[in-house]
Amino acid sequence: MGLGAISIIRCSGNKIDKIVTSFFEKSLSPNKTHYLNFKKKEKVIDDVIAINYQAPKSYTGEDMLEIMCHGGSVVYQIIIKEILTIEGCRLANPGEFSERAFLNNKMSLLEAESICALINAKTEAAAFAARDALSGKFSNELVEVDNVILKTRVQVEALLDFSEEDIETDGLSEIEKHIEESKDKIMVLIKKLESNRLLFETSKIAVLGMPNAGKSSLINFLTDENVSIVNEQAGTTRDVVSKIFNLDGIPVTVFDTAGIRETDDLIEKEGSKKAIEQAKKANLTIYMYDLKKGLQTEDLEILKSLEKNNKNILVVANKTDLLDKINYTRESASFDTKAFISIKKKKNLDDLKSKIIDHLKIAISESTPNLYHMEHLKHLKVAFKEMNNISLNLNELELLAENLKKVQEEISLILDNKDEERVLTGIFSNFCIGK
Repeated sequence: MGLGAISIIRCSGNKIDKIVTSFFEKSLSPNKTHYLNFKKKEKVIDDVIAINYQAPKSYTGEDMLEIMCHGGSVVYQIIIKEILTIEGCRLANPGEFSERAFLNNKMSLLEAESICALINAKTEAAAFAARDALSGKFSNELVEVDNVILKTRVQVEALLDFSEEDIETDGLSEIEKHIEESKDKIMVLIKKLESNRLLFETSKIAVLGMPNAGKSSLINFLTDENVSIVNEQAGTTRDVVSKIFNLDGIPVTVFDTAGIRETDDLIEKEGSKKAIEQAKKANLTIYMYDLKKGLQTEDLEILKSLEKNNKNILVVANKTDLLDKINYTRESASFDTKAFISIKKKKNLDDLKSKIIDHLKIAISESTPNLYHMEHLKHLKVAFKEMNNISLNLNELELLAENLKKVQEEISLILDNKDEERVLTGIFSNFCIGK
């Protein structure tokens, strides 16, 4: 834990009054700031600022106390130690304050997960995405879809009581319109969550290739730092060098590895072995080669070996400045090279960045998502699948009603608003008063 000017100690539960009377000389008015001494009997431990929150007007929905004391590594520990002497007081578990807030209906599960994502954000883009979710933007968009589907279900349920001859085509057109709009909006939310996974999960990129292919130069460009040694002498990188950086808002750990080649140097051999091992663990492997030399037999053998463990490989040809355009266009037709660049001349580097992000999206979509996305994505994808199965046919209105019910059930599992009476309420709300 780092040192700071101020430390904040947070307490929640039914022992707040006991803590206040034990360590402060006066009672604390609710929701107001108090400057006073935190005392153990007559001994002043520190002068602090304290705020007493009375339930339910607090973060957890319970009585809460926040004590702001001087920072450092000692004072806050003394205060915590003294508070723990009170019977019934214990250290909080990780996330317990937010868990209590959720259990006391102070926040939804979506909001709780958004707080976790905000705390763990590693880039500005990730922080803003989590902040949007915390502000209810994602929930509001999903509620809009939920309301449209509810309205559509009410319309379909009402049509079930009519014969085919009595059903007007305008009503069917409106239902079809609502279904298509809802399907499009669900897909937008799915793509948003899949895109956000890149922001919340640190991707791993391993850069491999023969010596002097330009691996270190590429990493120095991507990170905008001199992370790796760049030298004309082959074999300057002997071990795996790693660096966390921000790739257009996406947190990435990139690994610069030793050049892979046949050698009698034991250290270089070990470096090559580590490079292969790192590629196995990475979300994406960038394999670089010198375009002037072309893909050698050894390059192809390495690529075949890499494909056994990691299919997500981006083959990059460097040093296009040393050849004319015709030569490296011919290379493109011969080999599965996805990008032709010149790091020295800064050519096609933005295009390479875009290709890296595209490959990371593929890798992340195939990996196991964290809790923040897993359940939401699963439910939205099931909902979208059900929407795709819908066929607007007068002879199959009951099947349509069942499809829409399943869609809404999946959305309700995210919004935590499952209530079948909403459909009945929607139907009867169209009756006149007194009916």
